[in-house]
Amino acid sequence: MKKAFLHIILLYATTSLLAQNNALILNNDPYVVFNGGSSATPIYMVINQPHQNGIITQGTGGNIISEDEYNYVKWNIGTSTGNFTVPFTTGVGTTEAKIPLTVTPTTAGVGAGDILFSTYESDDDNLPWPTDVTHFMSSTGNIDNKAWVVDRFWIIDAENYSTRPAVSLNFGFNNDATEVGTAANTLNPANLGAQRFNNTNNRWEGSHSGSYGIWGNTAGPAANPSTAGNNRVENVNILASEFYRSWTLTDYDHPLPLSLVYFKGDCNNSDIILEWEIQTQNTTNYIVQKSTDGVNFFTIGNVNSYNGETQFQFIDRNPYIDISYYRILTNETNVELYSSIISVSSCESESSTYIFSPLNSNTIHIELNAQTNNSIHSFNLIDMSGKLIQQESLISSNKGQNQFIINSTNIATGIYNVILTDDNGNKTVKKIIL
Repeated sequence: MKKAFLHIILLYATTSLLAQNNALILNNDPYVVFNGGSSATPIYMVINQPHQNGIITQGTGGNIISEDEYNYVKWNIGTSTGNFTVPFTTGVGTTEAKIPLTVTPTTAGVGAGDILFSTYESDDDNLPWPTDVTHFMSSTGNIDNKAWVVDRFWIIDAENYSTRPAVSLNFGFNNDATEVGTAANTLNPANLGAQRFNNTNNRWEGSHSGSYGIWGNTAGPAANPSTAGNNRVENVNILASEFYRSWTLTDYDHPLPLSLVYFKGDCNNSDIILEWEIQTQNTTNYIVQKSTDGVNFFTIGNVNSYNGETQFQFIDRNPYIDISYYRILTNETNVELYSSIISVSSCESESSTYIFSPLNSNTIHIELNAQTNNSIHSFNLIDMSGKLIQQESLISSNKGQNQFIINSTNIATGIYNVILTDDNGNKTVKKIIL
């Protein structure tokens, strides 16, 4: 990829370069303005100084205006620690505000790495997304969470490290109508926290602030009108393994989706075993929901935690004949948080059992191979919402092949699942049309 390195930029007002330690000094509000960065040709202002004083603001401060994903400040931090602050400003004009971004490594990175910094205001629909972001779905299941997210993204990308640093982040934000209080937003600026997009598992995450899945807390006038200074979300403390590039600020009551370390489903005979793991224990009840189409879900059970476990399991003994969809819900804080959705294909038993309904017969025919005389099979007829419609006990008269006919005259026309369970718990599941 072609890269455009911008080492010196035109500065308006009083600016000087401290030669002895390669620091950029911004004195009495000069402006460093980026223009023209793109994914093909990013623009870089390189701070080749691993000390926190690589950028110094004096007097009334300074302003670096990025306003594009690919207009980068590239700070060669390496293995250094300290408070590395980029004095971002939203833009020149009546709505401008200082929104400094500070990265404080709490454990040093390994290798001669650098951190890229950029930020830009999005429109009222939070577009354009950063290039690694693939969705903006909310934790409540809505496709678009734009009303509860500030109209700005931040890029903080640690490069060229064999092990990235663990860091604490401090985001300045502009609490005005252009980014927070527009008609398209209904968020509470005193209730903001940070989330970042994990592009390896396609999820928005924030795992250290309770069941909301958001990091940090709001400080400054937005949180306390009597407080001086800039509005900010501070104490965003992340591990090296959590250091991904694309960030935004979200209302704590409407976060982007609940994140799990993993959530999977596997067959066990005719059952489906659901397993999931959380990063930290911050809720005690997980609600399991199922769907036939991945859109309309209903609750099939719940799992409680009493001893701080982080790994959980749930067994669905009545999976659908073709595909079953699942998700996990938590709502202990009166805010419903949903996991991503998984699907599991049929776990139909391989036994020689046949279940069918002849056309216009209003009957269900079952042919099964009984292992013993007088063996008992449980028959359950389930509609597509998961409701039990009919239940019978089928007792075989002989070992071997047996035939049964179930009368379904009083059952409404439609598609149903038949679940047949033998004495050993083995299941056969068939979809029929009555």
